[in-house]
Amino acid sequence: MDTNILVVEAHTSRKLISNKEQEDQNTSHLLKDGEFEDPSMYMFLNFNDLKLGAKLLVYFNKNELRTLPPLLTRQEADLIPFTKSKLDFLLNHFSISKDSPQGKAMKETLVRCNYKEIEGEYKFCGTSLESMLDLAKKTIASNADIKVMTTKVIAQNTTSYALHNYTFVETPKELIGIKMLGCHRMPYPYVVYYCHGHKSGARVFEVSLVTDDGRQRVVGPAACHMNTSMWNADHVAFKVLKIEPRSAPVCHFFPLDNIVWLAN
Repeated sequence: MDTNILVVEAHTSRKLISNKEQEDQNTSHLLKDGEFEDPSMYMFLNFNDLKLGAKLLVYFNKNELRTLPPLLTRQEADLIPFTKSKLDFLLNHFSISKDSPQGKAMKETLVRCNYKEIEGEYKFCGTSLESMLDLAKKTIASNADIKVMTTKVIAQNTTSYALHNYTFVETPKELIGIKMLGCHRMPYPYVVYYCHGHKSGARVFEVSLVTDDGRQRVVGPAACHMNTSMWNADHVAFKVLKIEPRSAPVCHFFPLDNIVWLAN
């Protein structure tokens, strides 16, 4: 399976583990005929949209703390096998049925985390924050400093996580000469992050967007994959952006629970 689709797959498949319903909202007035009704699809953008004043539909998903799986320490995580060969043991350990949505999602996560790297790619799964940080440093930082970026929502009153029209209120700032790892939370009984990047690099930007009513600002990273010639021709991004497959750069925002590691 194409690893570049992970941003959306991690965002949508994690619902299997929490069975969390999307926030009640009527977004039909925002959508034109033929557009996607699933708000989670609205995280992609064209490279030419990365400019001051551009307006686009975006959905930044929230997670209720009560539905989030526990975050284990490295010591705790290392005591639990993390391999597909132990799937039956793990399902029994967590009291999850093999044929349930949660069981199928666990299997998918274990399979994904055991994929071999393809040429030009680096990837790993972190089962604790300590292991993820160590692996991120080993992968992209060497002796360089490493920093983390996440998407943040800043609201005047009540925060709304519905699908909104957002406008770039500042010129996106490109982070030059940066190596990036995007880490996406996977569906699992405890927190697991799938981290991946490309040795050819992606262009990374700091962005600031505001809703039409001006009451809510979103700040965080956006990544642009400039060469999509090797992507799966059925990649959902091409459909959302209505572009010829493999013909143009694809940019995307990051869901609120994603972690982006950066190093010079």
